[in-house]
Amino acid sequence: MDPILQTLLGWQFITFGLGISAIVFVIRKLVEYLMETYTNLSKEAKLWNDFILPVLPIALGGFLGWLIKTFPYPDGLSTNGSRIIWALGAGLLSGLLYRVVKSVLIQKINGITNIVTDNSSPNNNVAKPGGPNVSS
Repeated sequence: MDPILQTLLGWQFITFGLGISAIVFVIRKLVEYLMETYTNLSKEAKLWNDFILPVLPIALGGFLGWLIKTFPYPDGLSTNGSRIIWALGAGLLSGLLYRVVKSVLIQKINGITNIVTDNSSPNNNVAKPGGPNVSS
């Protein structure tokens, strides 16, 4: 596999990106609540939707890459600059990572649910104790 693709699909990148997505979700909910409650600003404000929300994951990723030195980064990311650039990429793709992981989980959960509730199973035709097929 291509080393760049392997780095992007590594568990470190996915975990870091999902962490950024979770932090941005909390910040978004908190700020939108405060905007609606304590100011006359709307959460549909152009500055909020068109600038701050798209830039926030990238900026947060870069900041976390600079701040967190003990995260198990992929091999070769030993300098502060390389961690920041890697984390900027994780922040940039964090929304996409969240949507992909959520979609995969929903498909897996639906697959498990279909297996559990499948009526075409051969075991569903077995006579149940006390049912109409019991001879007395």
